[in-house]
Amino acid sequence: MTLRLLLLTIPFLLFTDNLFSQETEVSVNILANDKIAEVNIDQEKFIDGIVRITDYLKDHFKTLSKDQKIGILMIAHKTGNPTYSCYSSPKLEKGEMDKLAKELGEIKIENTKIVDFPIFFTVNAQADNLTLFEDFVNPVDQKRKDYERADLKTKLQMNKDYAINEALPVLAAYEKMADSQFEGVQNLGKLVEKTDFSKPQDIMSLLNSNTNYWRAGLEMGIGNQIVPVTKIFILVSQGNLDYAKEFVDIVRMFSSSKNRTNDYLEEINWRLRLFHKELNAEVAKGVNLHDQEKYDEALTIYNELLKQYPQSSHALYEHYFSDNEKQVAEKKIEVGNTDNWFKVRDEVYRYNPLYGVDVKATSGKEMYLIGRRQEIQTLFQKKEDKLKDVYKYAEIAQDLGVYDFAAQLFWFSVTFDKENTEKALNNYLYCLDKLGETEIKTNFKVDCDKAFKKIEKEKQAEMESNSLYQLMAK
Repeated sequence: MTLRLLLLTIPFLLFTDNLFSQETEVSVNILANDKIAEVNIDQEKFIDGIVRITDYLKDHFKTLSKDQKIGILMIAHKTGNPTYSCYSSPKLEKGEMDKLAKELGEIKIENTKIVDFPIFFTVNAQADNLTLFEDFVNPVDQKRKDYERADLKTKLQMNKDYAINEALPVLAAYEKMADSQFEGVQNLGKLVEKTDFSKPQDIMSLLNSNTNYWRAGLEMGIGNQIVPVTKIFILVSQGNLDYAKEFVDIVRMFSSSKNRTNDYLEEINWRLRLFHKELNAEVAKGVNLHDQEKYDEALTIYNELLKQYPQSSHALYEHYFSDNEKQVAEKKIEVGNTDNWFKVRDEVYRYNPLYGVDVKATSGKEMYLIGRRQEIQTLFQKKEDKLKDVYKYAEIAQDLGVYDFAAQLFWFSVTFDKENTEKALNNYLYCLDKLGETEIKTNFKVDCDKAFKKIEKEKQAEMESNSLYQLMAK
């Protein structure tokens, strides 16, 4: 039973004092986190605490005029006592409100297990009427406003903190609760729980070559994307918002809004879209200066952006481009010399291996891959082509050697795209093999040696028949 359902069993509105013949009404509004109550609180003990608060309020305000409204914001914490803020309409003396907060603070309330739990109590008013108290600030709304107002550097840290302190602990708790037959999911939850994401982590060894990670993805039902969402937040915890956004854009297509995980997915989607909107607006200023041949000014913008967000593939690329043009203008290098690109290319692709731009090719294969990167921009233009484009995107990622992303998309195709189920499965297993994961394939009746050779042969033929490849091969 959820906390919200449990709360409905509490008789909040039934206090009558015979002496005054007046009813004192106490209402409750859970402001956040009720959906994760089963992992965030001991529900029975927490409900007992809420009952003690309502009993206190009914007794304390039993002679209160019905025209007088009282509001109390209680925020339960993982450690320490709850925080109380008291409001009144019309306003009462501050001393009276401070005394109320002090007495409420003496009531025993169970601590949360993971994140803060904000609840708003009202006397003689509906608890969802938050505009009744002019100085009330909803902590949930305030958190969003704080994020919106923050600069890029602060937004980056806020996202990392959100991933480390809230999203990943909650996701791990749910993964550990999985039924015993879902061993991959349970083991993933245990891994996430014990890992210190405030320190640098190797995503390759932690997830990409980890059998439990891929097994967990296979064990989850349709619509429950807790496994790739966990990866998204691990990327965010490491400050890699570019690559995380690539996953978010695809995973949202297949996530059910009814699943608890989806709330976290939608929250990080909102955060990352705002972050990259502001980032791209700043990069655009640099591009505008570059187009005016004001290379030093453009580089100043890019350098400042990279101080705030070092893992920006976009800023890194534009910095390279302006620096290269500056060197041409200063006659330090010849027109068309792009050798410096190789000094930054690996870094650009490390932060976003699906970045849509490459500058220079030294072989037919590299020329072909330049074209493949550019093809990404043509995908998802029509809603009806979504599944076809997911499969195409998986193939492009596979060609680029981004096997973890390709594997995730191929698995979506296995699950949702009936036209490509068999091919997608073979390519999914091929990508896992490239990542060094070799156990998952034993669960399928696939002749992997034969299937993998066929994939490589077809890939080679496709590349060699491409006009860009042939252009360099001449």
